[in-house]
Amino acid sequence: MDKASKRPTAGVIGTNWGRVHVAGLRKAGCEVTALMAHDAELAARIAAEEQIAHSGSSLEILADCDWVTIATPTASHLGYLQRLATRPVLCEKPLGLTPDNQHAFDALTAKDHFISYPFPFLDAASVLRQQLHDGQLGALTRICLVVGVNLPYPKTPVEWFAEDVVHPFSLLYTLFDDFEFCSVQLAQGNNMTVQYRCQGALFDILLCDWPKPGLHFDVTIVGTANAYQLRGGFRPERGWWFEPLLADGHPISQGEPVHTNPWMEANYRVMAAVKAHLDGDVTEPRLFDVARARAMEKLFLPLWQADRSTATHAADSGLHWALTPRAEDATR
Repeated sequence: MDKASKRPTAGVIGTNWGRVHVAGLRKAGCEVTALMAHDAELAARIAAEEQIAHSGSSLEILADCDWVTIATPTASHLGYLQRLATRPVLCEKPLGLTPDNQHAFDALTAKDHFISYPFPFLDAASVLRQQLHDGQLGALTRICLVVGVNLPYPKTPVEWFAEDVVHPFSLLYTLFDDFEFCSVQLAQGNNMTVQYRCQGALFDILLCDWPKPGLHFDVTIVGTANAYQLRGGFRPERGWWFEPLLADGHPISQGEPVHTNPWMEANYRVMAAVKAHLDGDVTEPRLFDVARARAMEKLFLPLWQADRSTATHAADSGLHWALTPRAEDATR
């Protein structure tokens, strides 16, 4: 994209979360000129409400756009990324990599395809990133991530992991390296424990059914010099919020209350960062291109081996079903 272009044009695929993309693109300085959805009538109605000039159910409607964003269900991401191989693209998370489509995702090579992971763009996440950059953590010794889920969606525990645990996981993936899968245990409901090693330290993830509707995130990072905790989430009756980042129990950031709509703001920052990249600026280190997203989501492949029917049978028997990798199955 030419920096001299004052108003780059963008097209959006999707009419639900796609409206968040429309707002974010406009905030980033783009002109949204086209909206696409499988339902042409719905696309036309939403386009009229959003004052978007063109709409339709074919990718041809996006032909004149400088770049395209994809805000559609996860299962459709691969197909759109393949068909838009020559176009700059921002696709909603997750990439959607599974054992069945891994080879197709491995074939994606577009350099200007990005996946939207907003969690690293939260204010508290930025403060945490600076703390680690300044050496305040010391050597990493332990990570614990708790994610509680209670939303009316028919997902398996592995799907909750791939689509929601991945939010804070993406932040950790931008802060650390050298991740290695160790084991997974499943119990009744959406209760699952996954263990990785990260830079040699144990990294435990606890996915659980939360007692109240919404999502709950609790990230604890322990080092030889300090310990940090970041908590927040979503509740249907009040929206998204994130508490101040704690260092050894003391707040070191302002926090992001509901009225600031922190999740929307983080999503908008992702779009602004992609636009800056396409304008020729230095690529924001928190962005996920397809290669980075693919490498991260390959860490989840062992979880898909945890057959849900086997796990349910074991849980009903009062047992836990565990998967630990053979050496040849270890995923990096």
